[in-house]
Amino acid sequence: MALRVFSDEEGGGDRFEVQGRGELHLGVLIETMRREGFELSISPPVVLYKNDEKGRRQEPMEELVAEVEEDHAGGIIEAISLRKGELTDMVGHVRCGP
Repeated sequence: MALRVFSDEEGGGDRFEVQGRGELHLGVLIETMRREGFELSISPPVVLYKNDEKGRRQEPMEELVAEVEEDHAGGIIEAISLRKGELTDMVGHVRCGP
């Protein structure tokens, strides 16, 4: 499951920890709650690390496949690089027809 909500017992029952897969995922939840009239405050996000079988800390990773027009490729690559993304392959395609 990609979205998890935990009640924080220290907060008196009105404080929750929400774990999601990224900014967009959490942004949709936050915007929906705001539109429904909930009062909320949001703390900065925290990366959830896991340990492998040898006890080494592992950072979560995801694979991104983006199909964009050539004019926009530079901006996409820059945005991904700012988030420490790694470009592993880049393929140019020619499209025919309408």
